[in-house]
Amino acid sequence: PYSMDLRTRVVAAAREQTQEQVATRFAVSASTVRRWCRRARDAGSPAPAPHRGGTPGKVAGAGAQALADLVRDANAAT
Repeated sequence: PYSMDLRTRVVAAAREQTQEQVATRFAVSASTVRRWCRRARDAGSPAPAPHRGGTPGKVAGAGAQALADLVRDANAAT
């Protein structure tokens, strides 16, 4: 995600300029400016939403421990 400093500066600039001008100035897309402004308005901050989790891992139990041991012992292998 983009830094909070950039998000905050973009939202502040969007109060004084058009979103398209702000997008050009900060080298982000206009849709990103709109999304950050909407998030700042709705949530009170342009901070990214927390990660929602994703899919669970494919390896579990003893297999997960064996994989962790292999990575620890031979971390250069891909």
